[in-house]
Amino acid sequence: MGFTRACGWLAVSSFWMAAQAQTPAAAPQSSAMSASASFAYVSDDGCVQNEVVVFANRATAASAKAPGTTAEVTYSRYRYDFCEDSDLGTDMGTTARPIFSGDLNRASLNATIGGHTPTGSVVTVSLVLIWEGKGRVTRQVRRPQNARAGGSEHLSRNAVVSGTMDGEDISDEMVGASLHTTRKTVSR
Repeated sequence: MGFTRACGWLAVSSFWMAAQAQTPAAAPQSSAMSASASFAYVSDDGCVQNEVVVFANRATAASAKAPGTTAEVTYSRYRYDFCEDSDLGTDMGTTARPIFSGDLNRASLNATIGGHTPTGSVVTVSLVLIWEGKGRVTRQVRRPQNARAGGSEHLSRNAVVSGTMDGEDISDEMVGASLHTTRKTVSR
């Protein structure tokens, strides 16, 4: 699962930065909500081990000129067939049209994602996931040296995930999950 964890942290980092980059400079306040999960499950026939990383992100920019919300979900799934002793590779995909909502207490995702294998074959995965926040909330406030630049607040919390991927119940297969929110203010 080392590969899966590394992909998970890479996805969390890159999408958190992408959410920050989507914030217009003139926006008085913007926010981003994200949820990540990594889990592993074996196919119903008992042959194929699946190691999955999912990252969902929703960014909202409050601006008089162009207020709006964007959402995106990315997944990566490594597969190995133990019955055939065959590495099936890693398929990945992204969609900008997920049904994703929530906060640090609870988040939900319903998405069908078109992806591709390393050889270019098309795959489609279906995700229905629920994150339940567990434990304490960690808070980090960042204030730039220039007080006019505003600041940001980042909150995170561990979570437990339940749900399905392609109809397979992953509720008992979770390795790690978390919820994150970021609020950024820009002084005028």
